[in-house]
Amino acid sequence: MLFGIPFMALSLAVMFIGGLFIYLFKASIGDAAGRIAVAVSLVGTILMIPPFYELMMFGSSVETAVWSNLLEPFGLYLDPIAFPITFAVVVLGFLSVVYAVGYTKHTENKPTFFANQLFFIMGMTWVTLATNMIEFFIAWELMLVPSYFLILFWGFPETRKRTALKFWLYTQSGAVCILIGFGLLYAQGGSFVLANIVANGDLIFKVIFILLAAGFLVKMAVFPIHWWLPPVHAEAPTPISVLLSGAMIETGAYALVRFGTLTLYDAAISLSIWVAALGVITMFYGGFMALAQVDIKRLLAYSSVSQMGYVLFALGSVTIIGVSGGMFHLINHAFSKGLLFMTAGAVIHQTGLRDIKKMGGLSNKMPITAFAAAIGMMSIAGSPPLSGFASEWMMFLGGFNRAIITDPFTHIVLGTNLPFLILAILAVSSSILSAAYMLRFFWRVFLGPHPEELEDVKESPRSMTIPMIILGVLIVIFGIFPSLALDVIVPAFSSALGP
Repeated sequence: MLFGIPFMALSLAVMFIGGLFIYLFKASIGDAAGRIAVAVSLVGTILMIPPFYELMMFGSSVETAVWSNLLEPFGLYLDPIAFPITFAVVVLGFLSVVYAVGYTKHTENKPTFFANQLFFIMGMTWVTLATNMIEFFIAWELMLVPSYFLILFWGFPETRKRTALKFWLYTQSGAVCILIGFGLLYAQGGSFVLANIVANGDLIFKVIFILLAAGFLVKMAVFPIHWWLPPVHAEAPTPISVLLSGAMIETGAYALVRFGTLTLYDAAISLSIWVAALGVITMFYGGFMALAQVDIKRLLAYSSVSQMGYVLFALGSVTIIGVSGGMFHLINHAFSKGLLFMTAGAVIHQTGLRDIKKMGGLSNKMPITAFAAAIGMMSIAGSPPLSGFASEWMMFLGGFNRAIITDPFTHIVLGTNLPFLILAILAVSSSILSAAYMLRFFWRVFLGPHPEELEDVKESPRSMTIPMIILGVLIVIFGIFPSLALDVIVPAFSSALGP
């Protein structure tokens, strides 16, 4: 904690108080709500800079307070494990608020929209920093409530109630599994503070791992518990789709690493083949479904399902390079998919269309949006030198490392783990699908001749294009200099997972 100032707690407080202020004074704020939300989000983002600096210089940033002696200390802990997802949430959260200013120009009840958006970002940030199981669960639920209302009030008029209810029921089902798992973990470990829990290979810890994984995988929208994601991501307002797909589903992957791979390491190893297999199945299912979509946002939603399959496969490898690649992919997916949803939202905003079969040639009408979409598309497809290439390569290599058994000192090949070898080959093969649905998306929307009814389409407002440009630049930077993230992530897993 630099200078004795709890910067992380202040950042969360600013986001919460700012959202509460906008909501309470919505009648007098009116159309200024967007500008106020941008200012609040900017202050919250700036307050996170000192903790990130402390992480880079000293390895971690810690803030602790005793809320209840019975429930043990609550804390905020930014370490190399939390760094990828926290960084992604903070940056993408701020840019989504800026983007929303232009997107909601004609939206009713804007103050309530922006208040819920700030609450949503605050909840996600808190999830990534929590050190206590009860604290984590509170933040996990707090993340759900504003996103539910954002879908309920600003989704499609015809289906928003049903979509919001589906979202609530699925995520609450996962939360029940998490709560039961936390109860058993406390009973066995004797502490709510994660750092104090010592687990072994007993059967009960495998049961706990399965329960927690079930809850976290619902949030990741892994097949076959993904059914809530396509309608939610497609029907939510685009600034919220950016956060849902680019950040919220990734909190499930982070939690699986924090509570599963690290805390329940023995159970994670013993069940790793099933985790990796589920990841590969999800890759192919999401990819094939994305190829079949004509709704532009639903196509990107199924792409997110597929990409979470990549991350799950990497976590299932339980190797240093694989898990590190999976965590690095959280940053890359957040920026790439956030960018793609922004471009899709810009197209919908300017054309009023969602069906990609009715589009075409928009690169001439919306050149900035088209260029940004090209960067996001190539990154998701794993094209060098963009950031998606490095993380996908590491995830695949982690699978092959697990498949080829070598002596840790001489590096002589001792044998082959055939099931993992098959899964690794299938995982690499699925990248063809990623390239296929991304190229189809870009070709249908931005290339070729444009229909006559799109003759008068213009570029989206600057509040929408500027966040796209920033995300595009970040994707290029992390693609050319992946060490900016990997120098923080890899050493942490090298010590946690061994040689």
